[in-house]
Amino acid sequence: MWHCAPMADGAPDDGPPLEMPSLSLRRRRKAAGVSEAAPQPTPGRGRRHLPTTSVSGLPAAAVTGVVVGGLAVLLAWLAGVGCETVRGTSACGGGPGLLILVVVVAVLAWAGSLLLRLLGVPHAGSTSVLAVGVLAVLVLVFLLGSLDEWWALVAVPLASVIAYASSWWVTTAVGEEQPSDTHASYDVR
Repeated sequence: MWHCAPMADGAPDDGPPLEMPSLSLRRRRKAAGVSEAAPQPTPGRGRRHLPTTSVSGLPAAAVTGVVVGGLAVLLAWLAGVGCETVRGTSACGGGPGLLILVVVVAVLAWAGSLLLRLLGVPHAGSTSVLAVGVLAVLVLVFLLGSLDEWWALVAVPLASVIAYASSWWVTTAVGEEQPSDTHASYDVR
């Protein structure tokens, strides 16, 4: 085995270590003899937990769908009014319109995730992102030509309920962990 030669003067090397840097985001463990005092939590500085209510999955998804659908209608109306005020037309188009669309979709996904978390639904984030994507597809395919009609106030929240219910079903079906004992083992001797 190869070993480094000691320093010529016998003094320890206080220079930088000659090992490759760690590119991991994990914290390094301290040496065995070195102990560090545990940080004391300061009152009022910890992570706040939101109160949750336990509602079963499908009713929670339906309630979230109604709320997010109503929020989608409200944000679309506000975007149209804002574009009409600034540009003189209800469509912003180009750069500002794309930015408004991305912000609205992100707000809808965040609000749905927050509401699902408050209702105690597992996989709230992935359910909400999938549901908002499905809602966008449903609106583009079926409702795009008639969003100015009065019945779009009912159709968009209804489409949102469908999107959230189907997304809840998909994420619970995929998210369920299968126990490792379910695979029947057999001897091939």
